[in-house]
Amino acid sequence: MPKVPAKPLTPDQVLDKMAKYCAYQERCVKDVRDKLKTFDLSEEEKTKILDYLLDNRFVNDERFARSFVRGKVNQSGWGLNKIRFHLMQKGIAKEIIDEALGQTDEEVYRQRLIDILTTKAKTVKAENDFEKKRKLAAYAMQKGFEGTLVWEVLKELDF
Repeated sequence: MPKVPAKPLTPDQVLDKMAKYCAYQERCVKDVRDKLKTFDLSEEEKTKILDYLLDNRFVNDERFARSFVRGKVNQSGWGLNKIRFHLMQKGIAKEIIDEALGQTDEEVYRQRLIDILTTKAKTVKAENDFEKKRKLAAYAMQKGFEGTLVWEVLKELDF
């Protein structure tokens, strides 16, 4: 049986869907714009919906950036460089990114790096200590941690 095309949604229905989309988890303006492109509405209607979501604080780039930084440091184990890059990809302003990254607890961040390096050290195969530390440093930097911090921590740890 052929699939029947879905009936186009009214602007009010799209607004309701977008409000739920934003309420489910933090979204940035770019995510909302991208999602709005999937609906068959005029640009004027899409702009009105986005304006409504912004005015009623369903969407807030500052709040999104803070939540994104917290989640990526605590749950994903990302470094600040990788987080910065991904926030830039989301179209977040540099000032907002700097402020959100600046709220990171340095001790928690450093401990997260230590935990990541300690876990990874158990599986790294190397012929000598230098090679092992080089591989660990490359791994940590690939996760977005700053090179100077990585080497500082590696010097303190005894692998």
